[in-house]
Amino acid sequence: MNRPRNNRGFTLLEILMAFTILMLGVVGVYAVFSVGLVSHKRAVDNTHAANLASSLFDDISANYDVWYYDRNRNGVPDLAEDRNNDGVDDWFEPQAGGRPRYPIPMLPGYSYRIRYVRSDVSDQELFVTVQVFWRQQGEAKAATFQRSLFLKRLPAMEPRPSGS
Repeated sequence: MNRPRNNRGFTLLEILMAFTILMLGVVGVYAVFSVGLVSHKRAVDNTHAANLASSLFDDISANYDVWYYDRNRNGVPDLAEDRNNDGVDDWFEPQAGGRPRYPIPMLPGYSYRIRYVRSDVSDQELFVTVQVFWRQQGEAKAATFQRSLFLKRLPAMEPRPSGS
């Protein structure tokens, strides 16, 4: 005699199938979320680098004669040169107590390099290149920014060598 089956509830196979489909969805959402976090961090780092470079351009324009002068005309601010040859620009070496040596724009985790090229037309015009460096997920990253600056208050500089 055939008895009718009582179909109230789920079989183990149906539960496993539903769980598998749910896990595929969760893994997909997690993958999209992690990619979004990495993209967000990259955008934040690039924004910080651009803001730091912009602050430097403004500070160079305002304080060239105080902190950024280049009397020897080698294209590097005199205070930034690495005179002790330790691989760190002098203005990034902290004083006792961890304070920076000079009141120049700084951002924790970021460093930069400034290079100048003087204009052939006017000694007051500088073509400034700022390279900003940071680490992202263990990798060294850098961004380069360039701007032409016209200095209103230029300190007395040595005359330009003849023939240049």
